[in-house]
Amino acid sequence: MAEAQDMNRRSFLRSTMLGGAGVTLMGTPAWEAAAQMVSGTTMQQVNGVGLDDPLLVQLSINENPLGASQRAIEAVAGKMFGMNRYTMHNDLEEALAAHHDVDPESVVLGVGSSEILLTATLAAFWNNPGNAVTAFPSYRSIPRTAAELGQAVKQVPLTGDWQIDLPAIAAAVDGDTRIVSICNPNNPTGQLLDPAELERTIRAVPKDVIVCVDEAYIQFVDDPDYPSTISLTKEVENLLVSRTFSKAYGLGGMRVGYGVAHPALLERMQRFSIGLLNKNTLSIVAAMAALNDQQHVQRTVQIVREGKAFLYEELEAMGYSPIRTQTIFVTVEIGPNVNTLIDRLWEKKVYVRQAFDMEGFMRISVGLPRENEAFISAFKRERSAL
Repeated sequence: MAEAQDMNRRSFLRSTMLGGAGVTLMGTPAWEAAAQMVSGTTMQQVNGVGLDDPLLVQLSINENPLGASQRAIEAVAGKMFGMNRYTMHNDLEEALAAHHDVDPESVVLGVGSSEILLTATLAAFWNNPGNAVTAFPSYRSIPRTAAELGQAVKQVPLTGDWQIDLPAIAAAVDGDTRIVSICNPNNPTGQLLDPAELERTIRAVPKDVIVCVDEAYIQFVDDPDYPSTISLTKEVENLLVSRTFSKAYGLGGMRVGYGVAHPALLERMQRFSIGLLNKNTLSIVAAMAALNDQQHVQRTVQIVREGKAFLYEELEAMGYSPIRTQTIFVTVEIGPNVNTLIDRLWEKKVYVRQAFDMEGFMRISVGLPRENEAFISAFKRERSAL
């Protein structure tokens, strides 16, 4: 029976591919065939960051330049016939718990890390109005949600070297503070905090205040021994660490994030989550496969480092002073004409963006070498035309 079902699946797949896409898969490696199923008919479409337009250079939203790992693509293809089934198990939570050496009860999944940050903010202000404390500029998710809830937001300016001012963050916390937001490395400046100072700040915050440390870009830190704050969640019950599969793992379109915290804090948050129904069958299997392919993560980190080095060199040769980051992007001050320059680049299908809350600055996501080169070429051309 199982053999017959397998034959039916293969026959269906073959007829679908040949009839619908005009692609012959006979003799194609399994992972390449899987990639064709998921993202297109050629490997250029897959490796070209999954863009519909191969001429477009997308360097504006901090996506993984290599795309998803081959294992993740294969895993999704292998589960396509199970899309009619809900995902009710906790395999990914258990795998993440083992990966971070925490209890499975300390891990919660989200539709991207956005859901983790959202539910944390909702939990913080539930029947408990007050204020949120955050660095500025920094990632906007928590302060934006707090403001939308009608709560006060205390923005603490960065230091002169673009670093989050942790002593000032701690000093800003008062009796009305309900949540503290810390992005490490910071977005949009890409700076990394001293781990000892970060721990002191976390421990100094009152226990009834949620401290959220967003580690979306932690895999891109230069120092391989830099410690995550996840280990502190075993001791600090009001600490939440958010992570994402969108960046280093290349699963931005699959929307998988997670949080690590004391179970009591996660229980507060989960009343605002849709629970089991936020689990996407294909996203879960993709994340499981991606987690088990750390070589792909390391390849991503390496190509990002090389790309940043190239962008630093080229921008500095033109007289700019890019901020050296510990992330997947480069931030650089362009001046008052930055928006005009960005508009001109977009007209040429080269997508970058203004660094949010940083007037006159451009943020450039690191792409493949050919994409970085295309950006520099277009940048030079459009800059000279202003």
